[in-house]
Amino acid sequence: MAITNPSADPGAFLTTLRATDWAAFEPARDLPPLRAALARLEQTHGITEAHRFATERVKELGAVLRHPDGHPAQIYGHALSPCGRYLAIGSWCGDDYDRGGVLQVWELAGARCVNVLGQIMGGVGWPGYTRTVQWSADGERLALAYNTNGVGAWDPFGADSEPCAEAYVTDGGSRPPGFAFAPDGMRAYIATGTSYEVMGCVAPLDEGEVYEIEDEDGGDGERVASPLTAPLPEAVKALLGGDDLFVREARWSRDGRRLYGHARGWACAVDVADGRVLWFTQAGVGRDAPAWSRDEKYFAHQLHGQLLVGDAMTGWTVATLPGHPGASELAWGAYGAVTRLAVVVPEGNDANARPQVTVYDQGRHRYDLDLALPQLDPDADGVAWAWSPDGLHAAALTARGQVEVWNLGDVPSLIGTVEAPADADGVLWGADGVIVVVGPAVLRFFQAATGRVTGDFVFLRTPPGPRPLELDDGVDVGEEVRDEEGASIDPTFALDDETWAVAFETGQVIAPPGRVHALDGALAWTVERRFGWPVRWGGLPAAPDAAGAVGLEIAPDAAGAVGLEIAPDAATAADRFGPPLNEYLAPFRDHTPTADEPWPPPNTTTLDDLFQTALDSVAPLHNGWDHHVSQSLRHAARLRARLGRPDGARPLLDAIPSPDEQVRGRAEVAMILAAAGRRQDARTFFDGEEAQVEEVLDEYNVAFVASSVAGAYAAMGDPRAEAWFERARAAIEPETNPGEHRLAVAWAMIECRWEQEGRALLREGGGVPSSFYTVPLLAYLILTRRDHIARELIPLRDAAAEEWQPQGWFDGWEAVEVFARLGRPDLLREWAQVYGDGYAYEDHLAQAEANARRDPARARPNEGELAALTDAYATLRKTPRTQREHPTELLAVQAAECGHLGAALSLIERLPRDDFNGRASNAFRALWIAATGLDVEPW
Repeated sequence: MAITNPSADPGAFLTTLRATDWAAFEPARDLPPLRAALARLEQTHGITEAHRFATERVKELGAVLRHPDGHPAQIYGHALSPCGRYLAIGSWCGDDYDRGGVLQVWELAGARCVNVLGQIMGGVGWPGYTRTVQWSADGERLALAYNTNGVGAWDPFGADSEPCAEAYVTDGGSRPPGFAFAPDGMRAYIATGTSYEVMGCVAPLDEGEVYEIEDEDGGDGERVASPLTAPLPEAVKALLGGDDLFVREARWSRDGRRLYGHARGWACAVDVADGRVLWFTQAGVGRDAPAWSRDEKYFAHQLHGQLLVGDAMTGWTVATLPGHPGASELAWGAYGAVTRLAVVVPEGNDANARPQVTVYDQGRHRYDLDLALPQLDPDADGVAWAWSPDGLHAAALTARGQVEVWNLGDVPSLIGTVEAPADADGVLWGADGVIVVVGPAVLRFFQAATGRVTGDFVFLRTPPGPRPLELDDGVDVGEEVRDEEGASIDPTFALDDETWAVAFETGQVIAPPGRVHALDGALAWTVERRFGWPVRWGGLPAAPDAAGAVGLEIAPDAAGAVGLEIAPDAATAADRFGPPLNEYLAPFRDHTPTADEPWPPPNTTTLDDLFQTALDSVAPLHNGWDHHVSQSLRHAARLRARLGRPDGARPLLDAIPSPDEQVRGRAEVAMILAAAGRRQDARTFFDGEEAQVEEVLDEYNVAFVASSVAGAYAAMGDPRAEAWFERARAAIEPETNPGEHRLAVAWAMIECRWEQEGRALLREGGGVPSSFYTVPLLAYLILTRRDHIARELIPLRDAAAEEWQPQGWFDGWEAVEVFARLGRPDLLREWAQVYGDGYAYEDHLAQAEANARRDPARARPNEGELAALTDAYATLRKTPRTQREHPTELLAVQAAECGHLGAALSLIERLPRDDFNGRASNAFRALWIAATGLDVEPW
């Protein structure tokens, strides 16, 4: 379509727009010039009817409304498209691994998010890993390291959050593999860590899934990756010292024929077609590792105190320059035919060198810039120095928290300075003079020539107060809309630190009237998921019923969105929004959000309440958790018996899903009760019926079940105890599980008063069990007043032999914690005689002495503990919802430890119900702490 200069006569421009054949409008061809023309018109005449008319037409093209929020975690990967017009940023996953992370594509021209691909399984990238986001040469495909150790390809401008293709061909590691996306976007080199002398393969990423590397016999019809099978030259093998060649940091040549890479102090080039190593040379590591020029002619690195420039075709060194100790970045640029290299020596470098940036042109020193840049994490994508595409300018992120823009012609000169957002850790220079400042949760866009900020965004904010679409029962309507209507992301977003807002993709908005003016800085209409369009051009109403706005329907709150009279005809906003949104928003009619209740809640929760919560928490879990559920319920039942509440033990035992664990648990409850003199109660749990026992025995559980049965018999005075203990001892597996088996048998002997036999079994050889088992044993011995056994297992000096006789049972910090929390300074001092004063012994000793003096009748928590809980809860409320699970667990433990069971229970009830490690595990942890004072399963 023809775009005329609109600055002289906006009316004539509107006439032109109305006469345009919009059916022939092609966004890729026509939208950018139309947008530019309207921007010029706005500069001269403000927003006109032409802007509103064009917005109407753009909406008819299928434009959707985008907000910039939605990342569940920090941004751990970003990359600028080859054309410089788009930025892809990817976030890691939050608490929900399957919900994953978010990939956003931003258009630099308008500084707005134009596409969102949500629910990237496992999140994008990983903390401490670089280049996890890579574009194809034409910018039409995007490759991500995701789902821990996978590599997938996406259409960055598509609607599908599932990858077009994916490959899982590593050695099964639990971290992202190094990879390089081919220029054609249809394959990737992946560093596998296994197979062949070059530990990598080329996986097809055009479509489908790849899980295998082709073996010597070829494929079996499945899609497979191709290994780099050419043998290494003998000279290379000699330099590697017999190791295989592992290239994690790799990149393709633009013609797709070569792989350039480095790792472990070597740089190389590999022929992709046949896997031959074309050249191989020693290179710098870490911050001195090779950096490749944009034209692929050179690579630079620091080695042996020198700055070396190598020929990328041959690997030969073509320039040897003075070294730059402490350098953190080697940045290539190109000014016409001149290749430029900037060497950044940052502030606070490990060489104590003066911070500066040195610029070389064609290997010739040009000048040193007196700049102090920060030393950024080398294991992240961010850089402090970014050349402009023309190589004449550069942007520098300074240690003072600013971005300086420099002209680097014959005489370097500072053009301007822009403040960087807090926590910025990188700067990018895109097309058309747009500079982007990136951080783990921030983006700032500005024009290099003027310093005008065109976009400023902060992620992971959590304004106070309820979310607009959240009901009192915790259901969030926004998430329902996303899941059921196919929206790419939750419509709720943080407009600022204090304000929640909602933006549905179809154009409806919920925002407080006083914040309507801020919507233009956050939202954008997007066309074909590539092009942004300012929402202000459609008109932003000053009030909910203002006339003249095109496209946006705005209500002050969720209640207003379904019932507030915001139109002259007094129709409800539910009717105004129309289906299907009015159906989702219907619960908000006449709804008044419940005010936040004071926290912490009253401390009226009892130990019985925690037992019931723990029991209820396992009910919704599927049978994949049977082992964990059975063990936890068995320990809880034993605890009930030890507390003298056999009636409470019965429902816990009845809920145990594993038959052998249920039999074992009933025998153990009977043993504890009988050992305490309550034999009649004991027989109601275990009556000596051996047929039930035999029915559940198998080759793996004999030592466990038989020892529990033997202990029950012994405590009740039944002579069958000896035979069952002999059977249990015989079943102790000497190789696969000796520690756990031995402890189970010894515990039963000690509990049923066969103490001498149990002590002897503990002292037998066979290795010391891990602290996972020895810490509960130590706690058991102290809590049941069997200190003498604990002392036997703490290694003491043999006075006669005058040498150490170590047993090694309680030699770690876990034992110190037990002594301190249980108020046993005497045992802690004895421990220190053996192991010295490590593990903050003095601090723990003071804690042990304080706990020994504690008045059990005093109120808990005290004022200091209550204040600490309140402060921690305030911090939790500011934490993004997608990252609250672990902090909630920690705070629940803190509440239980200081005796505020009401606070602990209120937090536990917020944890996931469908995962044992959520609500169930933490309910049992709180129970152990409340009953024993220790965060360890009770024996």
